[in-house]
Amino acid sequence: MAKLNWLVLGTILLLYALPPLLSGYWERVLSSVFMLTSLTYAQNVLLGYTGYPAFGAIAFFGLGGYTTAVLMIKVGIPFGISLILGGMVSGLVALLIAPPLMRLKSHYFAITTLALQIALAELSANIEITGGAYGINLPIYKGFLGTTIFYYLFLSVLLLSFLTNLFIERSKFGYALKAIREDEVAAESSGVNTVLFKSVSFGIMALITGLVGGVYAYWITYIDPESMFDLLLSVKMFVALLFGGVGTVAGPFIGAFSLELVSELVWSEFIEFHGVVLGAIIVLVILLLPGGILKSRG
Repeated sequence: MAKLNWLVLGTILLLYALPPLLSGYWERVLSSVFMLTSLTYAQNVLLGYTGYPAFGAIAFFGLGGYTTAVLMIKVGIPFGISLILGGMVSGLVALLIAPPLMRLKSHYFAITTLALQIALAELSANIEITGGAYGINLPIYKGFLGTTIFYYLFLSVLLLSFLTNLFIERSKFGYALKAIREDEVAAESSGVNTVLFKSVSFGIMALITGLVGGVYAYWITYIDPESMFDLLLSVKMFVALLFGGVGTVAGPFIGAFSLELVSELVWSEFIEFHGVVLGAIIVLVILLLPGGILKSRG
């Protein structure tokens, strides 16, 4: 498994050299793949290592995207700083609400995060600073890299999310999270501050998700509640994680890449039945590989 992790890292680094060989179409496709993979890695921190599924994790995708956009348009802060602040705001909000939220168990926690996503979507649709239901227009990036900058930005967030998972896998912090996942009562009896560790895990997930949302907002140049709090994106993230292998370092990379590339192929070949064909493929994969690609081999 360790060799596979290093192979994934090598692949990510090699992807930095790829843009000169890509058409605009494949550059956009890979940017979407990197985005989904980063989100899947973020969810893996919480579900894979801690055992808590956040169905509404896209709440922080939207929060990071809107924070970045508002800081750029309303305050005039440069994109780079706005992006970092957007990720930090997402992480801090998660840490603030985590203590009561992380006391919930299993499906109660999952449903509560989904309620948070719906609440933030409604809030963004009804306050002036976010543009309400009309959304926000962002300026088109006109730097020397052109749209390739977003390829590199998504890839860099992917690298960050991968390294975060690799660190958690090998650290004492990660062992504490795994202990919570396997038996929370036993972990607490052994001296693990379960609420603290779960809260930090939740904050890390939100930080990465918020960074992805910030890059996405600038990439598409127009955001509204529907695009930034898209439940389908949350579904794809969970499917990718289950497909690749929950709680593994290489699994989210393999699962998200496979799902997004298959989705693109199905869309191009079966445009009228895209949803039906893709849904059938997902059901077959989950039935045949219930533990994911990696865990099914273990």
